[in-house]
Amino acid sequence: MMKILVTEKIREEGLSKLRENFQVDLAYGRSIDEIKAMVGDYDVLFVRAQTPVDRDLIDAGKNLKIIAMGGIGLNHIDVEHAQSKGIEVYNVPAGSTEAVAELAVGTILAVLRQIPAANAFVKSGKWDKTIYIGREVKGKTVGILALGKIGFRVAEVLKALGAEIITYDPYLKQEIADKIGAKIVSLDEVMKNADIISVHSPLTPETHHMINAEKIALMKDGAFLFNFGRGGIVDEDALYDALKSGKIAGAGFDVLEEEPPHPQHKLYEFDNFVITPHIGAGTVEAQIFIAEDLAERITAKLIG
Repeated sequence: MMKILVTEKIREEGLSKLRENFQVDLAYGRSIDEIKAMVGDYDVLFVRAQTPVDRDLIDAGKNLKIIAMGGIGLNHIDVEHAQSKGIEVYNVPAGSTEAVAELAVGTILAVLRQIPAANAFVKSGKWDKTIYIGREVKGKTVGILALGKIGFRVAEVLKALGAEIITYDPYLKQEIADKIGAKIVSLDEVMKNADIISVHSPLTPETHHMINAEKIALMKDGAFLFNFGRGGIVDEDALYDALKSGKIAGAGFDVLEEEPPHPQHKLYEFDNFVITPHIGAGTVEAQIFIAEDLAERITAKLIG
């Protein structure tokens, strides 16, 4: 019987499907060295975002046929090396579209309306309805960086709330932008003209620190910045300076350059900086879809 090694938690719905045809062993909480020592006996390595699958780990997987990633991003997997050894790499690009988009919209509204700070204020025993005066999405220009599946869905919802959409995406086809009525512009034009900027780009050498001090200087005074793509796209030192000076009125991130971050990360000093622990795909619905989709594809490949 073929064997599958699962290094991070996935939904039981997917595990049950896999157990119908394969031996499934769970390696939750194991170190990378322990996983390397184990993986040689397995046909499939099933990971999520916290297991770096580098050249050494791939080479240790002498019998690997598939590396399955329970999510979208593949920047922690050496895909090229895996494929050079005949190992297929699976991910689920559409699995968390709705989940991430809803988190993005929720965070944008929470920051604009200062909901986390107002909540903490009331729970501290205070009450003053004049302190937390927010901003509305309606009438604002929203800049979407990367109008892929998630960026498109975010744009769709914010447009329904009355926003105008502009986008920077060097790979975007005009007909996709036309579907949402988005204007394709340069990165600098997004930075200069958007009241709200939402990042949904993958992390590549080109996008690393794409939003830096120079780009933030182009932003409108009092604009808002959000990142639901990958940590490292926004230069966090530059963001800190912009929040400190008031150049940026608020920010919301689901990702940071170092995860997990230092417990006293300097951005935490700002009430107008809202951070979640990379939970974009963290809905029951998305996790069931991801687990079941990968289970079906693994089974189809190995069993037929």
